Amino acid sequence: MPDCVFEEISAHVDRYTPDDRTDRPALGAIRGERGTLLVEGGASAAHLGAFAAELAARGRPPIVGIVLTHWHWDHSFGSAAVDAPVIAHADTAAELAVQAAYDWSDAALEKRVRDGREIAFCADCLRLEIPDRSGLRIVLPAETFTGRHSVDLGGVGADVVHVGGDHAGDSCVIHVPGDDVLFLGDCLYQRLYAPEPLLTIAAVRALVDRLEPFPVAVAVEGHDDGTAGAAAFADRLEELRRAADLVEADAAAASALVAGDEDMEELVGFLLVGEGQAR
Repeated sequence: MPDCVFEEISAHVDRYTPDDRTDRPALGAIRGERGTLLVEGGASAAHLGAFAAELAARGRPPIVGIVLTHWHWDHSFGSAAVDAPVIAHADTAAELAVQAAYDWSDAALEKRVRDGREIAFCADCLRLEIPDRSGLRIVLPAETFTGRHSVDLGGVGADVVHVGGDHAGDSCVIHVPGDDVLFLGDCLYQRLYAPEPLLTIAAVRALVDRLEPFPVAVAVEGHDDGTAGAAAFADRLEELRRAADLVEADAAAASALVAGDEDMEELVGFLLVGEGQAR
């Protein structure tokens, strides 16, 4: 598998680009005088280890912690590659404890898919990313929080804020003041652990309200190839709000109103599924 691409996206922040073949998300690194904080544990030890090697080759300060945006395997199963404490929301820690107790053999994984405790998409990607899971070690967070948590890296800080959303209720974002980089994880994406992918009006509106106050120069989404500047990020939030407004105002007409706009068609489709299930 070709390497992901290392990028320096601000004065104190690096990014490792995602790879959709195994659903590897973007990884991040925030550096200060005291050390480097990793954003995400990665999909595997190979994934996070490769990023850590890139950081070391560029003389970045030692890694002092790993902060998770949410519990999903592709963001957390590689944490063991680095000897540093994991920081996560309390709900993330609780879900990872469940994951750590599972049997990760092919047979057990397939049974969880049949039982509805896992989805086929994640199972397929996991098998590609970690073909041999006999030695898989899921690292449980050493430090947990609710609400928000701040990390002082020496002249540079990172604010971790719980925002929730449909994709995962434990979703958190990481904001780097000064650089104004905002790591979003997957919080803006649809819920996948459902019979059909969905969004809900209430969760979309609450999420947009929580994200709008952040000053943002660079926004990093978990599985987007590129980053977004301030204007593009504002547009992204406005698209979500507009889709929610259209579906609430007239669900029957919403799809026709956005016909030809692929992004809006997708958002409206997810909202129609979510609101249909909610009713």
